[in-house]
Amino acid sequence: MAHPEPAGHEEEHHGSPWPVIVAVGMAVAYVGIVSASIPLLLVGFVIFAGGTGGWVHHDMQEPSSPFYGFVDAVESKFPRVSARKLAIWLVLATEIMFFSAIIGASWTLRVRTTTPGTLAYGGPWAEPNQILNVPLTGLNTFILICSSLTMVEALGAIERGDQKRLRLFLLATLLLGVTFLGIQAYEYTKLYFGEGLTFASAPHNVNPLYGATFYAQTGVHGSHVLAGVLAMAYTTRKAFKGGFTKENHEAVELAGLYWHFVDVVWIFLFTIVYLV
Repeated sequence: MAHPEPAGHEEEHHGSPWPVIVAVGMAVAYVGIVSASIPLLLVGFVIFAGGTGGWVHHDMQEPSSPFYGFVDAVESKFPRVSARKLAIWLVLATEIMFFSAIIGASWTLRVRTTTPGTLAYGGPWAEPNQILNVPLTGLNTFILICSSLTMVEALGAIERGDQKRLRLFLLATLLLGVTFLGIQAYEYTKLYFGEGLTFASAPHNVNPLYGATFYAQTGVHGSHVLAGVLAMAYTTRKAFKGGFTKENHEAVELAGLYWHFVDVVWIFLFTIVYLV
């Protein structure tokens, strides 16, 4: 038997204008990308950023609780899943396809352009540690793995109702994420200005596509880590305001799902880009 939320809860979510504003901003930005219109892209980004900020501000004022939507009124023998959790799983499913396409395309370019005697041959691929700093990135990988452990501890803490440890481990996860991005920014600076690895060229007579595939794969992942850091900053701030309880802490769980996803993706990328 379904257990309905308190009266007015569902209407409150459906009555919020912020999700619509965010969607409009994304649509306008997409049209700007397709039409190669920079002004339209910027307008869409501003609408998207404003809608996201308003949505976060509104949600910050509310206690955390799961939103089940219309399925709450339907009897089912299966465990109910909130609309938010279903949405994040759908997002992660599309992200898996997205990263698979980027990694697959990069690997295909590598194989086809490093085969001597073919028309597509552009030179050899870089050996591990020839251009990239594998030990530094190995340390960065360890940092990201540690952030997954602190995220697990944060979720376990709020499930026990331990507010102090929740705040401590969320803050630790946030700082580890920022550290990862800082090291990656340092690596990019050294590679671009020090080694001469760009989108169109590579040092040591390495295949020029090496730089393009490297920045495409690691850059897209870095943008996802940045999104995770922003989500973690929101979750941490709300935790310090007492917005989560033992009974209602869905946002912590959802932020954790996304964070673990970007960590797992990085393990694959580190192996493929840096070690193979």
